[in-house]
Amino acid sequence: MLIFLAGLKNIPAQYYEAAKIDGANNWQLLVRITLPMIRGTFIFLLITGTIRYLRIFTQVLNMTTQGDGGPLNSTKPLVLYIYDNAFNKFEMGYASAMTVFLFVFILMITLFQMKVTKDEDA
Repeated sequence: MLIFLAGLKNIPAQYYEAAKIDGANNWQLLVRITLPMIRGTFIFLLITGTIRYLRIFTQVLNMTTQGDGGPLNSTKPLVLYIYDNAFNKFEMGYASAMTVFLFVFILMITLFQMKVTKDEDA
């Protein structure tokens, strides 16, 4: 919310004043000025949020019995699986390969999100 607030505060008031002089209503202000101006903020939060959710670890480790990922590993994320292979099974090579896979996966998702949300006007 703080990042969205910073994005909203970054919009110059002159845009709103000019639109009101031209007769724009509140809906038009939102759709034509506010949303396009905070698009970069939204894209940043979308990408960092996706990365954060793909790296979830401590919540699952603390909420499941001994960090096993719930019943039949149904809530075991990839990061917890990497941790289990590296530090419980001591398969460091396999864990390193999975970490590289996780990096490439996050990179592909990030590039896809950037391509989909690319601004055609810029």
